[in-house]
Amino acid sequence: MYRHGHLGITLLILAPISYALVQNGQLALAGLLALGVLIIEPLPDNDHWIPGLSHRGVSHSLLTSGIIGLVCAGCGWLLGRYLTVPLAHWLQTTVLPATNITAVTIATEQLAALTPETLAELGFVIGVLGICVHLAGDIITVSGIQPFLPFSRRRISLSRLRAASTLANTGFLLLGVLAMGTVVFALSPFAGAFP
Repeated sequence: MYRHGHLGITLLILAPISYALVQNGQLALAGLLALGVLIIEPLPDNDHWIPGLSHRGVSHSLLTSGIIGLVCAGCGWLLGRYLTVPLAHWLQTTVLPATNITAVTIATEQLAALTPETLAELGFVIGVLGICVHLAGDIITVSGIQPFLPFSRRRISLSRLRAASTLANTGFLLLGVLAMGTVVFALSPFAGAFP
C-alpha cells in the first residue's frame, strides 16, 4: 500500500479502539495510542534508506514489532517517571489548590493516571500495534510480506491487490476517515440529537 492507503488502514483499526477507550473515560490513553501508532506505523518503510536492509524484509516482521514494542515500552516508562508523574504532582500541589477550574482537575486526573507502568504497557502496545498495522497494509498486496523473518522466509500474500492501486489506496483512506469520523461523531454531544 502507498502512504494514504496505510493511513486509511491505521484509522480503520484505531477507530474502535479509540471509541472503547474514550467510552471508559481514558481520553488521554486514547489520544496517546492514536498519536503513537500514527508515528510508529510508517517505520518499516524506512528500510529503503537503511543500508543492508531489503524492502519488506526483516523490517516487515513480527520480530521487529516486538523489538519496537520493547523500545517504546522503555520510552513510555521514562516519560511517566520523568514527565507525567512529576507534572501531575506539581499540578496537584500547586495549581489545583489555587484554582477551582473543572478542566484543570480533569486534566490533572488524566495525567496522574499516566504512571510509568501504564505508559510502559501503552508503549509496548503502540510499538507492536504500529508495526502490525503496517504489516496488515502490506500483507493484502500481491507482493505480501515475510512476517516470520529471520526464522522463516515464507512469504504471505492475502490478495492480488497492487500496492500502487490508486483505487484501493484511496478507498482505504476514505473508509478510515469515515470510521474515525463516525467515532468522533458518536462521542460528541450531537450523537443523541438525531432520531
